[in-house]
Amino acid sequence: MMHVILPWELVEEILYRVPPLSLTRFKIVCKQWNTLFKSKSFVNNHLVRVRPQFLLWTDSKMYSVSVNLNDDQKIDMRELPLDIPYLNNFMRTYFTPCDGLLFCDSWSWRKKAAIWNPWLRQTKWIEYSKEKTFTFRGIGYDSGRPDKGHKIIGSSIYNKRKLIEDPLYRSVEIYTFETNGWKSMNTFSEEGEIRPLSDVSLNGNLYWVVSNSETNECFIESFDFSKEIYKCFCTLPWNYNSFHVPVLSTFRKDRLSVLKRKRMAETNNIEIWVTKNKINDDGETVAWIKFMTVSIAISSNSSPSFFIDNVYQKSFIMCCEDENNKLCVYIVRGNALTKIQIVGVDAKNYINHCSYVPSLIPVP
Repeated sequence: MMHVILPWELVEEILYRVPPLSLTRFKIVCKQWNTLFKSKSFVNNHLVRVRPQFLLWTDSKMYSVSVNLNDDQKIDMRELPLDIPYLNNFMRTYFTPCDGLLFCDSWSWRKKAAIWNPWLRQTKWIEYSKEKTFTFRGIGYDSGRPDKGHKIIGSSIYNKRKLIEDPLYRSVEIYTFETNGWKSMNTFSEEGEIRPLSDVSLNGNLYWVVSNSETNECFIESFDFSKEIYKCFCTLPWNYNSFHVPVLSTFRKDRLSVLKRKRMAETNNIEIWVTKNKINDDGETVAWIKFMTVSIAISSNSSPSFFIDNVYQKSFIMCCEDENNKLCVYIVRGNALTKIQIVGVDAKNYINHCSYVPSLIPVP
């Protein structure tokens, strides 16, 4: 049999499209592949091409759920090893993805958070040691730097003299991985109620949905990790309603998308909106267009997670509980709707999920 040696450029192009879990196994094939997988250019090019999936966690286990969008639509679920010490209970644990890294925050940890790449099995703990009431907010990076320069943001409330009658002061705390240290900033966010399930990292900045019942506005706020300032980024294409459940996500990896549904509504309509242009620093130029409206019967208490596929760009994929509280993946392509129930999940008391793009980016 004749052996054909492929050009190295073609080998790289093929490997760009291989899932991260397989690439970690391929490191032992040869030294050249092992060196390639560690190079920044390969990691970044692979991240551009990798397809989103879902992370699913119960009270004690975590799973990845990938979606096959070929003609034979199906899902592939696998349990992930837990490499975070003391993480034996996911109750009230929140995961915010950032280019393949997971920011892990739990109410059971006092002033601690973890950065985790489950595919590389790398974890780093971040601790806030000052004597202040402290809340972690999320992770991002300086997009103007080639090495990204990851940072973590949180907020603290403190009393200068520790006397009951003295006023409380608030400050923003920023952790820089490069220096392994914290610094305080006098920059604050807009007043309003932060909507749950709305944290999204895009191009290094953190975005979330805020509603203001007094002004009847629903808008997106952001934190710019390059300039280290808060911004009122843009308004959403609808007014405030306490029954609306906005879920923020990304689109084409350079735009934002948002899912809008109404709890306790008479219809099952779900609207998907996307930003028309690439996200830049000028929130006033943001224009929203309606991507699609679908009718899907889901549980009134369900908190959906979703993504729009980068290859089949008219495909909307959502993970949530159906009207019978069964966890399902919904695939909408054109006028066709496919519903796939997720089975074999150990979820005795708790279950949650988010969309996620796996990567080979190492924990900083």
